[in-house]
Amino acid sequence: MDKKYSIILFVVLISAISFARSFLGLVGIIPWHYGYSDIFNNDRIGPDAWKIPYIENPVEYPVVTGFFIYSAWHIGKNLLGYAIYTWILLTIAAAATAVFLYKLLKLLNIEEKSIKNIFLYFIFAPSLLLFGVYNWDMIAVMFMVISIYYYFKKEYVVSSIFLGLGFNAKLFPVLALPFMLLKADFKARVKIVLAFAAVFLVLNMYFILNSFDTWKYIYTFHSSRAPNIDSIWHLMNLEAGTINLLSLLLLLFSYALLAYHHKKYSLISLSFASILLFLLFSKVVSPQYLLWTLPFFVLYRPMPSVFYLLESMNLAVFFLTVRWIFLSSKAAFILAQAAVFSRTLIVAYILYLVLCSRNSNNANNDVNSNNAEAT
Repeated sequence: MDKKYSIILFVVLISAISFARSFLGLVGIIPWHYGYSDIFNNDRIGPDAWKIPYIENPVEYPVVTGFFIYSAWHIGKNLLGYAIYTWILLTIAAAATAVFLYKLLKLLNIEEKSIKNIFLYFIFAPSLLLFGVYNWDMIAVMFMVISIYYYFKKEYVVSSIFLGLGFNAKLFPVLALPFMLLKADFKARVKIVLAFAAVFLVLNMYFILNSFDTWKYIYTFHSSRAPNIDSIWHLMNLEAGTINLLSLLLLLFSYALLAYHHKKYSLISLSFASILLFLLFSKVVSPQYLLWTLPFFVLYRPMPSVFYLLESMNLAVFFLTVRWIFLSSKAAFILAQAAVFSRTLIVAYILYLVLCSRNSNNANNDVNSNNAEAT
């Protein structure tokens, strides 16, 4: 069987299992604290789901995700249809991510060496199994991977369009943008910036002009929210405003240091490190955020032991947290905090491995070499 077809087949299987867990929780066959999913949370399946996002209904996600949710409801017509169409579309996103990772490995001439990484670090990753159909992160992950693929093909406008779509699905893909600009020549930088801005304006300008207060909820919600229990900041006895300021300053400062001191590192290494920095310092770190890292584990040098340690600790965070939220278990709360702290240490260690690895510095100009990321 062709490798691409086998990849797609296994992704569909894993996605079906992920959907089944959430759906069984929704219909009450398994307890909700085992089947919990953001896509079936009350504020997604209530009457507001039928309202036009960013016009009639403020949404905490950018416009691509907001209209994904809205479209799934209107195509599906009811809760069952919404559930099925959401699963189908998220499965397509996961399959496209896997296929473009395969194409990227071929483009970088490391397919035979690293094809198994797609299975080890993406398809069979516990994060994909549990969170592939849990939130809408896979949409942004897909766009980010496609963007990186076209970046290495030197199709900068196409790359920037997909990165813009990823940013307008969930904000984190923008972390790769400064490094794309850093690695490009002046002409390519202009193309990247203009294409990225054009995507943002096309998708958002109507709402900015006609319902700015509703549209800006995307940003006001995240800037004002307190840290969640899944974040290391929840362990600190600080006011929300202080945490907001400290987390932002630490993230920006560490990101600037990364760009300045490691600018000769490869695009993939820098993008990987920037996401790890976000996981370390952000005031909100939900368990599905580990989906963001999976493509980089595929493209980076193998580190199976620490990867599955991170994945296991992330599962502990998730199940202990939802148990505390829905069952008010004090023991689960204490254990969840310990798991959050342990997960943070593991993320910090992985960041250390990325920054200290000699393989990270194997490409002074990885824009001009398709072999730049080979490790």
